[in-house]
Amino acid sequence: MICREQDGAFVMVKQHEHGLLAGEFAKWFKEEHTPAEGRREEVLRAVSNHDRGWIDLDETPFWNDAEDAPYSFIDFPVVPKLTFYRRGINEVEADTPYGALLCSSHFERLIEVSGEECPELTRYLQDEAERRARIHRELEQSWPLEEGELYYDARLLQFCDDLSLFLALSEPGSAESEKHPWFADGFSGSEEFSFTSGRAIQAEWQDNATLTLTPFPFTKEIEVSLKLRRVSRKDIEHKGIALAYKETPEEECRITVISGAGEDDVQVKTSTGERTAG
Repeated sequence: MICREQDGAFVMVKQHEHGLLAGEFAKWFKEEHTPAEGRREEVLRAVSNHDRGWIDLDETPFWNDAEDAPYSFIDFPVVPKLTFYRRGINEVEADTPYGALLCSSHFERLIEVSGEECPELTRYLQDEAERRARIHRELEQSWPLEEGELYYDARLLQFCDDLSLFLALSEPGSAESEKHPWFADGFSGSEEFSFTSGRAIQAEWQDNATLTLTPFPFTKEIEVSLKLRRVSRKDIEHKGIALAYKETPEEECRITVISGAGEDDVQVKTSTGERTAG
């Protein structure tokens, strides 16, 4: 679960919902910088499904007493988190082995950044290294990777993941000083795309309905949506996190992505409508 607190409520976004949004961003990324046509559909499916291991886990959120907040993907206990990481990658591999190679590499980077250590984590990293080596061998026999192909696709997944996270972790119209520290200096790694000329893509809210990204990473105006729930602290205190979450109506944040005043800008306009809780 992706969580942030706002005005006495926790804004909660399911991990797979965030992943589907990342997949939409990948779909419209500048064509001259997208994967080779032959493996493009596999890459898009991998980006959309990279967090599918959380699907069942996010049906019922858990409360973190130490933080006085719901557990999120950031502080969820390591051992069960690894179990669901592995499950998700297994499901991706059943659809696309190359996609599993991409997702496995992505999670390895996240684990390295987190600095977590435990015997179960060491074993997980060993198992995933063996998975990647096996997939590499299989691809060499059937469809060898081009030079730099995996590296580029990993950058694409990282950026689309980060942009989707930015929207899930941001209150539209929030001040620059309130920006999540992960994105204070732009989207890490985005400076490696050739169209950025070495600049990290920057995000800035112009008002409560408009976000600009510079440089502009997409080929056209796009429309996406993000489903979320605003679960009040008061309801959690009275009902517990599981029931409060279940009874909170789901909202759909509709997002239109258009080019800004300059060709390097993209504006994201948002509006929110309620849906019946499912």
